[in-house]
Amino acid sequence: MTKTAFCRTIPGLLAGALMVAAGPALADATAHYKCKDGAAFAAVFTTTPGSVALAFVHGPKLTLPQAVSADGGRYVKGKTEFWIKGQGGTLTRNGKTTTCQASN
Repeated sequence: MTKTAFCRTIPGLLAGALMVAAGPALADATAHYKCKDGAAFAAVFTTTPGSVALAFVHGPKLTLPQAVSADGGRYVKGKTEFWIKGQGGTLTRNGKTTTCQASN
């Protein structure tokens, strides 16, 4: 199916998608993580626009935009990267990387 055919077949869906993309960011999911280096934080994921807000128990709150990833979810801003896959992930801050696990 070509892009043109898709637009003719489902015009309302495409218009709705554009309106959602232009609207405010909404939290889609929240998870809590504990890392091997002792870091603990809540991660609030949004899809419009794609980002994650990391609220550390001891430290600042950071918002990272979503980045290209071949596998899992990857969020990067400056020297901070949070890369998740399933219940685990890695957090890199200022060149130091630690593994993290989602917790309840």
